[in-house]
Parts: sequence; C-alpha cells; structure tokens
Amino acid sequence: MYKIAFIGGSIDSIAGYPHFIASQMDKKFEVIAAAFTHNPQKNKETALQWKVPKTYENYKDLIKYEKENIDAVVILTPTPLHVQMITELLNSCIPVICEKPLVSSTAEIQQINNIYDSSKHFLVVTNNYSAYPMVRELRHQIQKGELGDILAIRLKMPQESFLRPPKSVKYPQKWRLKDDFIPMISLDLGAHLHHLAHFLLSEEPTEVMAHYSSFSKYNVIDDVNIFLKYKSGIEGNFWLSKVALGNRNGLSLEVYGSNASAIWVQENPEKLEISYSTGDKVIKDRGSDMLGFVNPLYNRMTPGHPAGFIEAFANLYSDISDALDAFHQQKIYLNSYVYGLEHAAKSINFLHSASLSNDTKSWVKIRET
Repeated sequence: MYKIAFIGGSIDSIAGYPHFIASQMDKKFEVIAAAFTHNPQKNKETALQWKVPKTYENYKDLIKYEKENIDAVVILTPTPLHVQMITELLNSCIPVICEKPLVSSTAEIQQINNIYDSSKHFLVVTNNYSAYPMVRELRHQIQKGELGDILAIRLKMPQESFLRPPKSVKYPQKWRLKDDFIPMISLDLGAHLHHLAHFLLSEEPTEVMAHYSSFSKYNVIDDVNIFLKYKSGIEGNFWLSKVALGNRNGLSLEVYGSNASAIWVQENPEKLEISYSTGDKVIKDRGSDMLGFVNPLYNRMTPGHPAGFIEAFANLYSDISDALDAFHQQKIYLNSYVYGLEHAAKSINFLHSASLSNDTKSWVKIRET
C-alpha cells in the first residue's frame, strides 16, 4: 500500500472527498499526511473526519517533514497554484498525482519541462472520465474497427453552474472567475474534452477554430465552441458551457464511423448506444458481450447495479498504483490509462491554440509540442 499526502482538498472543496474516497476504495493508497487548507480549523476538521494522522499549515512544511515517509503527493489546489507545487515536488523527486488540468499556460508547461526527467520523476494527471468502463469499452470498439473508419467526433460538456450554481458547495470560487489567455472554462472543462478525444482516437487535432462567448454576470468566458481537424481526415467539435440551464454536468461523447456510430452520456454511464449502417441499434452495458472487460474492477457489482463517478475515479487510482509499481521497478510507467506531462502539454497547447483562433477569428494550426 502506497503512503500518500494531499495538498489541498479539504472537506469544503469540490475535489477533495472524491479523490479521498477513490484513493481508498481498493486499499492501494493510505493518506498519512496533508496540508488540506490554510484554514487551521478546516485543516483539523478534515483530518479528523478522514482519520489522517498528520496535518501541516502549508505544503512546504509537508514536503520538508514528510518527503522520506511518503510515496506520492496528490495536488488538489486551484489550478493557478499547481506549477509552484509541482516544481518543488519534482525537485525533491517525490512522485506527483495532480488534479487536471496540470497547469494554466504554455509558459508553465515549459517551466516544468525545464526540470522534468522521466528517468527519475513520476508525474500523472487525473483525467477520471476515461476510467468509466463503458468509455473504455468504446475505445476498444474504435481500436478494433467496429465503427469502421472514424469520420467525426462530437464532445459536449454543458453545465448550468454560472446561472444556477449547485447548492451543495460554495460556487463559483473566486479563482474560477479570473481568465488568462486560456480562459478558466477551457482549463476546467475543455481539458476533459481534449483528453477524452485523444483517449478515444489516439490522435491529436492539427487545426482548431474557436469562438468564445460571455453570457453570465461574472465577466469571464463561459461558453466555448471549438471545431477540430485531424490529419487522418476526422473532423470534430467541442461545446463547453457554464450557462446551459438544465444541464447539471451534461458530458456526452458522440463518435461517428463509416459502419456505426456510438453515443455515451455521463449521466447514464452504464449504457453505450451503438447504431449500425443496417439501421439496427444496440444498447450495450456491463452485462453485454464486451471487447475490453477483462479487468474485475469494471464489475465491482454485477450488471444491473450501476457504477458511477467515484467507481470510475477508483479505477483510475488503481491504474495509477500499477503505474507507480512499474516506475519503482524500472523507472518508467507505461500504462495505457495513465497520462502524464506529455499529454498534459498537448492539452495546454491545444487550448492555447483555441485562444489564438478566437482572437484571430481564423483556423489555427496547432504546433507540435
């Protein structure tokens, strides 16, 4: 069992509890220390509730006193704070598990690249939506050619949170209401869509056309449309929004091929709908004959007992544990479900190119990282 520490992620944060539960589900990680928040009372309350034995007032003290005791650190702070924490952890050769997106800009990616050494550093980003069993099944279907040649991909992630915020948490946080060259909505939601498109297609877009809008009272970008072109001829588009009333978290994936199309909706994650050129439609779930369901983690409960967001997150943490095993054995961590700095850099570069496109009102070629 790996001993880990949390930076950020207190009980009143959005990310903290899902990460904590997911990391504990398969007994592969134990949280032994944390700097959850600068608020001493919340720090203590979080540690008591989750039975974490040691807390620190700041992450620098955590690194100083725990670097010989921990196997990895999970970063759950606001995105603008990631780069300084990542660089300090890498300089101490402490493995890093970072909430997406990794950083906020291409300059911050370069800052990490300047010190990152794959032979001694472990750095992964938690893109958890690709850990849903049916999303992984869809990837297998595409790789095996079940959909034929892929023609187009449409990914959507509309939310209503800027017009009707969730009542369960204080939202939006102040740090989400500040846009830099890459707007926060693109970092927050667009990074997910970039990852999922790459996960399904194993290909990066070569050109992008983007249009940004601002509809809410917050004076930030809150609705984004992005069109994509791929070298293989695939075309696609992303829609992300925080002003789409009626959508709590409307993540959906649509993949269109020459033989069949597939649709997956995150609010109904157990179902994968496939429509064939014959006119037939098939709804697959975990009880169907599948191409990629050899891992028992995908059937924590028998079919008909729905798995959801936390289980998907736990799948990813299990994959990260396997990657840590590989890293400690041979200083590499090849795992088709675990993504690190290179993938994160492509994501930030893509989002940077989208902002260039919005500014110039034209197609922008995405430079290779």
